[in-house]
Amino acid sequence: MAWTTAGRKPKPFAFRPPKTNSFLIRQAKRLLPFALRLVPKTRAVEVSEEGLERLRKLKGERVVLTPSHSGGLEPYILFHLSKLLNEEFNYLATKEVFEGRRIRGWFTQRLGVYSIVRGTPDRSSFQMTRRLLVEGKRWLVIFPEGHTCWQNDTVMPFHQGVTQFAFWAYEDLARQGELPPLHFVPLAVKYIYLENMARQIDNTLQHFEHTLFSTATPPSLTLYERLRRVGEVVLDTNEREYNIRPAKGAKLNERVQHMKELIVSRVAAALGISQRSEQPLLDRIRDLFNAVDRITYSEAAGSEYERQLHRDRQEKARGLYDDLWRVLRFVALYDGYVREALTAERFLDVLGLLELELFGRKSIRGPRKAVLSVGEPLNLMPYYERYQRDKRTTLEEVTISLESSVRQLMAELSYITKAIEPSS
Repeated sequence: MAWTTAGRKPKPFAFRPPKTNSFLIRQAKRLLPFALRLVPKTRAVEVSEEGLERLRKLKGERVVLTPSHSGGLEPYILFHLSKLLNEEFNYLATKEVFEGRRIRGWFTQRLGVYSIVRGTPDRSSFQMTRRLLVEGKRWLVIFPEGHTCWQNDTVMPFHQGVTQFAFWAYEDLARQGELPPLHFVPLAVKYIYLENMARQIDNTLQHFEHTLFSTATPPSLTLYERLRRVGEVVLDTNEREYNIRPAKGAKLNERVQHMKELIVSRVAAALGISQRSEQPLLDRIRDLFNAVDRITYSEAAGSEYERQLHRDRQEKARGLYDDLWRVLRFVALYDGYVREALTAERFLDVLGLLELELFGRKSIRGPRKAVLSVGEPLNLMPYYERYQRDKRTTLEEVTISLESSVRQLMAELSYITKAIEPSS
């Protein structure tokens, strides 16, 4: 988003429709092995034959693929899946994908990707989604979590909007006198390192230690103890920055949770939003991201004075993004995420979040493979009559069913990770 000086409104984001180009897609599939190694540092994508057969049986039907989004680079994995199936997919992506280099946005659209502005009534995107599902020419990939929290083992709460798109399409199809099957397919993506990563973990910890400490690290400390030591310093610094005073004798987990809750409460108050305390933290964070997006990308109306006030509010809202990203990074920085499963994958999840916090960038490490697990398809057709009677309950039921399926798939993949080996 290109922001201008005070007194001028931000440049609006224009909807980017899919401009699918089969020739470019074929060329991209040929180059995909190199792109996988270069960007997500992935040497292989592993999909069971049973999973592939489950998908092949759906060829020619309307399908929405709903993958997990733990690492942020899952579109590469789904594009590889389209190659395995010899299909072309459409992909719903956030507007950030199209910002920056113009050539990237141009190329992305021609791979079948189209945009949505999260948290806003993006009518152009909604209409495009309905149209694609009604036409049924290509399968549609939507990431129901909306955001990624960069945790290999975590599935965030699903948006109900994904289910709503499908039912809207069903309403359009019913008006045309047909009600064909429409399948949701839950998918889980898990990354596994192919080499002993202890040396890379040690090198990264050394970088943190040189940045944060003036004295040498005691050689007797384990990798986990060093990670915890770094995390405590980062937490101390943030508590001072946000003027947070933890209770005397509070444990690390309690301090982290207190900081997250306090920042989320402050952001909600700044936006004038009341949140339910029983709502999961990740869900509340996502709601706040959506609220900031709604303000940032809304169009001002009324007098020049009203428009100026709206622009001022947009500027203040934009400043809340940093706080929300910080909380999201701290979601994984609790004492136990690594300890409860001492794997290279979890260790490097946390190191990546610390890199974002300390240096504003995150390294993608490898080599690794991506394991893609395919769940049982959920046919929406039997739910349509129930949806007509009780939209809210039916949307919630289908969404929870999809989310539970992806969580189960992710849990079943836990066996493929193993404890980290000490470096030689």
